[in-house]
Amino acid sequence: MNTVDKPVLVICGPTASGKTRIGIDVAKMINGEIISADARQFYKLMDIGTAKPTVEERAEVPHHLVDFVDINNHLSAADFRELALRKIEEIFARGCNPIVVGGSGLYIKALEEGFFEGPKADHKLRRYLEWKIEKEGIETLYKKLKRIDPDTAGRLSPNDRARIVRALEVHHVTGKSISTLQSEGKYHTTDYKFLKVGIRLPRDLLYNRINERVIHMVNSGLVEEVRAVFDSLRPESSHLFKSLGYREFKGYLDGKHDLDRAIMLTQQKTRNYAKRQLTWFRADSEIKWLDANKPDIAKRIVEYFKEEVTVGR
Repeated sequence: MNTVDKPVLVICGPTASGKTRIGIDVAKMINGEIISADARQFYKLMDIGTAKPTVEERAEVPHHLVDFVDINNHLSAADFRELALRKIEEIFARGCNPIVVGGSGLYIKALEEGFFEGPKADHKLRRYLEWKIEKEGIETLYKKLKRIDPDTAGRLSPNDRARIVRALEVHHVTGKSISTLQSEGKYHTTDYKFLKVGIRLPRDLLYNRINERVIHMVNSGLVEEVRAVFDSLRPESSHLFKSLGYREFKGYLDGKHDLDRAIMLTQQKTRNYAKRQLTWFRADSEIKWLDANKPDIAKRIVEYFKEEVTVGR
């Protein structure tokens, strides 16, 4: 079998849409093995707050790239691509079907298209932009980004300080928008056929699931997990200090607000994150969207997968 004939199923969608359970059910039907594409589920100790598949769920079908990176290390999108491609080849060699499951759109994009690394950091410019934020607020830089790179601005939260600064930095250094450079930088494509399925839920149902999930996380020991994570993190691992939920509950542990506010903030920011995920994935016209609140979603995904594989041969 040539690599062009090797279909890789991708199950993506917003947080709390049920991707984990759906992926397991699909894997059982097509002799599949799951590769996680969730940027936080890679890390050890971060179990409850990332809704990581449980030990029991991972025992149902093989899972890869879950719970394998020390929290003081960093797995970039480029690193993920290299590891995931290796796992895909190993899974095919076993006569099984690789299934990529996750909601981290950047990592899925990196896997499929390659990854644009960008120019090295301009620390002098970065310090200036940080100074501008302190003086004028992040809104000023976000408005500037909207003018020079509306595509990137549309994918980012207006409060995403790090990515807004990076996008402006790239434009200053190269004279091109980061979205243009990303488009030009797709040099490392593969011959795999990525068949992408998006999991969709009515917004009110999705938001209710998010709210209930946060409560369940707290009841399952999230506060204790947050304490353990921050006790173990070194200052240079700043990328994880901002992880959704962990920062809000760290605020509770530090006495900045009470538990109810930590819950409310996490629910609110998770809903906002789900909205940004949907915006990202909806920009991909190759995704086949299926409604998760209708019966037999796993069966429908398998039917789509088999139809596409047959048509592609």
